[in-house]
Formats: sequence, C-alpha cells, structure tokens
Amino acid sequence: MTAAAPSASGKRSAASAAGGEYVVGVMTMDVEGKASDRFRRQVERATEAFDAAITEALGVRVELLTFRGPHLTPAAGAYAPLDFLQIGLAEKLERGVHFLLIVTEVDLMATTLSYTLALPSQLTNVAVVSTKRLDPDFWGDADDEGLAVRRLTALLLHSFGHLLNLGHTDDPENAMHDVAGVDGLEAMTQFSDAQRERMRRALPREAHERSARRGHVGFALRTLVRDAPSIAAAVARANPFRLVTRLPTMIAAALSVLIVVFFSPEMWDVASTVELYQLAGFAVVALATATVVLYRAFAFGGVLGRGRVLAESTVVTGAATALSLLLTMLIVFGVFAALTYLGIVTLFPRQLMETWPTVDPAVRTLDHVKLSLFVASLGVLAGSLGGRADSKDLVRGVLFVDEEV
Repeated sequence: MTAAAPSASGKRSAASAAGGEYVVGVMTMDVEGKASDRFRRQVERATEAFDAAITEALGVRVELLTFRGPHLTPAAGAYAPLDFLQIGLAEKLERGVHFLLIVTEVDLMATTLSYTLALPSQLTNVAVVSTKRLDPDFWGDADDEGLAVRRLTALLLHSFGHLLNLGHTDDPENAMHDVAGVDGLEAMTQFSDAQRERMRRALPREAHERSARRGHVGFALRTLVRDAPSIAAAVARANPFRLVTRLPTMIAAALSVLIVVFFSPEMWDVASTVELYQLAGFAVVALATATVVLYRAFAFGGVLGRGRVLAESTVVTGAATALSLLLTMLIVFGVFAALTYLGIVTLFPRQLMETWPTVDPAVRTLDHVKLSLFVASLGVLAGSLGGRADSKDLVRGVLFVDEEV
C-alpha cells in the first residue's frame, strides 16, 4: 500500500494505464468537526487487510488517500451519500485512480432502508462507506476496535466486488454475501476462485482508464462505440421505468398541461391541418429538449479534469445518464400519447369532432394520432420544466447507485 501525492496524480494515471496496472484508491473523507485519530487508524488497518485480499489475486495497486474538509450539511441527522459520491467522482479523475472507495465516519442517509452502511456505484466506479455503525459500542456493546476494522474490511471488499459487477451470494463467509446489518460482516472475508476470475476479466472493461487532452469529440465518439455494452448495462440497472416513479412533480406538471390542451379547440385545428412529418419533428425536438433539461438538473457536473483531460469514465457516465433520461422521456411520451388517444375515442362524439375544428373536421384516425402526438409532446416539454423540482437525491439514487447496503 502506498500513499499518493496529489501533485503526481496525472503522471501516476498515465503510468498505470501504460503498464496495465489498475489503481484502487481508499480515501478518507473527513467532515469538519468529525475527524478522529481512531477513525484514521481503523481505515488504515482495514485498507491493509483489503490490500492483502485483492492485490495478489487481481494484480491491482491499493493507495490510501485523504480528502479533507468537504463542508457538507446533514439532513435529519445524517449526510447525503450522493454528496460524497459527487466529490469522489471528481477526485477519482484528479488522483488518477480507476476505482475509489470513500470512507467517512458520519452516518449516511438512506432512502429505502433504516440506515446505510455503503453505497456502491458501478457507473461511476465510486463507492461510499460509513464506519459510524461498525463499532460495537454504537449499539451499546463493549468496545472492540478490531471487530470494527474487520467489518470495515468486509464492506470495502463487498463494495469493490459490486464495482466489478459481482452479484450476491448465499455463503455468509463470502465477501459478496447479501448484507442485512452489521452483524456477520466480520465473517465476510473471502472471494471464491470463480469470483476472482470474473473480477480479473472485468477489470479492463470496468476500469475505463483511457483519457485524452485533445480531440475530445473524436475521443468521446470512440468511447461511445467501444463502451456501448457498459453503457447499455448501466441503463438497464437504472431502469427507466423505475426512474419514472421518481419524477412525480414532472408527471403532475405534464398532466395539468395535457388536460388543458386536450380540451382546447385550437388543438383540433392542429390535428386536422398539420402534416404528420411536422409533428414527428416536433416530438423529436420536445424529447431532446426535455432530456437536456433533466440532464442539467440531475447529472453530475465536471466533464473535464485538471489540464482539460477528458476521461473515459466521464464519457460513459454522461452517456448512460443521458440515455436513461431519454428512455424515461420516451416512456412518458408514449403513456401521454396513449392516454390522449384513448380520451379522444372514448370522450368525444363524432358530431363534436366535426364541428369543433374551424378548418376541417377531425374525424379520421390519422387526425386522432396527430393530436395525440402533439399533446404528448407539449406534456413532455412542460413536465421537464416541472421535473427540475423533483428530489435530486431520489433521481440520482436511481441513476448512479446500484444498491444500499
């Protein structure tokens, strides 16, 4: 295990990539007023054990890093892990490491569980781990620092396994056993031979170690082609159908516009006169605009690193995020179009369809399809503006976090 000098991060990254060596950083991230010698000692001991468990088996290098003083604000007694993740995403690029495990001693806020011990994000190659609940004295038991270190080591192994796309196992002594709480963590000490082989094969694919200082557009295009399977897998993990459920404000704003527009006679004039190709073009523009609006609201910033370096991992993260949001918009658009068409054929009598438009009667199926496309496009556009008010943590949790441990 070696300590890294931040000023040498760019050189180290280039040397690592050239030599085929992959670097795993374990970074302590102190919150102001929360740092302690005990915490640092536990992380150092756990990192040594983590290093011994993976270095020889995978041929990686583990480095202990320090990032001091993110001035984060707790909410409801806990800190948002995605704030740590956003800082870690930038630090991973600046420090020249391929995988980053952030360790903090403050409690992490959970979204679906009573508490969170760790959050791995395979898309960003960053995991956040908390030591807050690992000490037995937190639960009212006798102090045992050695037990806390063994539990932290297990969390580091478990999180790193997720970054290399390992799934859970039923073996309670395996590092990838499904974590239900702190009890039993200390027994999760090993990977199987099959898991180590899968991790060795996954390293070149998941590390995304390439970078470019010039020719960013060409580099980005080559990365999109080369890493298309990784981007598709990230989109599948995010699940655009689940993402729709995290945008209630967007859906409400879109439905309010849809209802008003649906009962407007002017929309029936549009349906009866505009060409289908024009509406198709408008729908494409609406979907693209909505995706850009939501991307700016929910994606992590910081495209270029120091020295205007564009990293492969940054391109993959941005592409997967944009594609997930685009597919989400397509789902919303399809639902709105279907609801509009259903409302037309069930609510409006033929006589009204003939007399309401001021240009031509809108009684043909094609007229109904065109009206549905137009109303759905307007709904998606209006909804994207309202969607910016949705919870950033909930949306980012779907996009970037694989699981809450």
